[in-house]
Amino acid sequence: MTRPEGWPIVSELTSPDTWWGLRFTDSDVERDYQSWRIGHVRPFAQFAMYAAAGAAFCAWVAVVFGALDEFRTTALVLIPLMIVSLLVAAALIRLDHYQHLVTPLSSLVNLLGGGLAVAMTWKTYSPELTGACVTMAAYFGLTVFRLPPRIALLSVSPYVLLASYATWTWHQNGRITDQQLAVGLFIPVTALLTGMVLNLAIEWITRQTYVDHLIIESQQDLLIDERTAMARFVSPDIAETAHRAGADGLDVRTEIYSLTAVSIDLRGFTTFTQRHGAEYMVQVLQEYYAVVMDAAKEYGAAVKDFAGDGALILVGAPYPRPDHTRVGLRLARHLMERAREVTSRWTTEETPLGAGIGISSGECAVGAIGTAAQLQYAAIGTTVNLSARLCSIAQDGQILMGPGTARALEESAGWSREVVTLAGIAEPVEVTIEDTLAPKPPPPTTPGEAAVAFSG
Repeated sequence: MTRPEGWPIVSELTSPDTWWGLRFTDSDVERDYQSWRIGHVRPFAQFAMYAAAGAAFCAWVAVVFGALDEFRTTALVLIPLMIVSLLVAAALIRLDHYQHLVTPLSSLVNLLGGGLAVAMTWKTYSPELTGACVTMAAYFGLTVFRLPPRIALLSVSPYVLLASYATWTWHQNGRITDQQLAVGLFIPVTALLTGMVLNLAIEWITRQTYVDHLIIESQQDLLIDERTAMARFVSPDIAETAHRAGADGLDVRTEIYSLTAVSIDLRGFTTFTQRHGAEYMVQVLQEYYAVVMDAAKEYGAAVKDFAGDGALILVGAPYPRPDHTRVGLRLARHLMERAREVTSRWTTEETPLGAGIGISSGECAVGAIGTAAQLQYAAIGTTVNLSARLCSIAQDGQILMGPGTARALEESAGWSREVVTLAGIAEPVEVTIEDTLAPKPPPPTTPGEAAVAFSG
């Protein structure tokens, strides 16, 4: 078996040992093959029975028009019965509950058909006619029915030997010449020998098909495992995008998306790690990453990447959506609530933990960035940079929004604004701040409502 250059030789890519390609040495593999073989040959056997029924009908028509003198009436009755038997057998093996009967039914109807062919032509004393009928039956039994070699031999040999015996008997009784004897023996015996060679070749090919099936199945499992592992390293949406691009034979293109970038970072995590060590750090990150992934999935967003205790989430890429700004704020609020549930479980007086979020909306270049040897799914642009910068200055419990985000949203009670200078950004930026830890302001009331409350 040839393997692509560079592929490791592992058990999934090797062929099971066989005896001359006609039987697997491993008994478990052989049992599995026999079970697989039933489903594989069932459609062949079913259509073979339909074809045999058609051939029998043609024989019945020939009898109607005088093909037989002796046993004519018997043939007109028995041939329809044979046709009915073939159709019933085909209907049975079509049902999953009876698929285990594929081989015995195929063998039985072939044996009956071959025996009937010899019986109906016995009184014709024609080696040519008997040989032709027997050869037709043997053709179905040794090839089309896809019977295993041993069962095929047991099914076909009786009527082939019976046809040879009939020819020999006719010669002994002086009804045929020496030349007809040679023809009468040559036709059925040759049909049996050549048919068995074909049957063995078909069985060998069937077993090779089974081996190919095993290899393809194992490779499918490996691909599924690979995709599952890939989805654990990147967002499932990004993994699916890369998969579809590969399946279509295309590269992941870099496109301009209008999106909202949500950056989140833990507060006090460096001190926490220094005090409590790597073991606790890993446990906190595992819970924190799970929260980020679940929140992104719930709001139809994609986690671009994790960087230590920070994460970048894209709303509107790789799948565009017009409401990305509103969804981005809802995601940030939900994410803040869930992240603080994690930090509250691990925070101590010496090592308090918190979370801050930065949001920015605008256009970004999103797609594959890199070389032909290695690509990275990236989001590049001022929107992503501003989101990260806002996250870096957000205090515990704060959601900081850039101008593009705030302008696209309705004013919310408790929002405050501040003009700040951010590293890497030349102009001062007006930042809208939502402090999720601040007391909620009372809802506004109308003068009438206030008067009613005062009189009460």
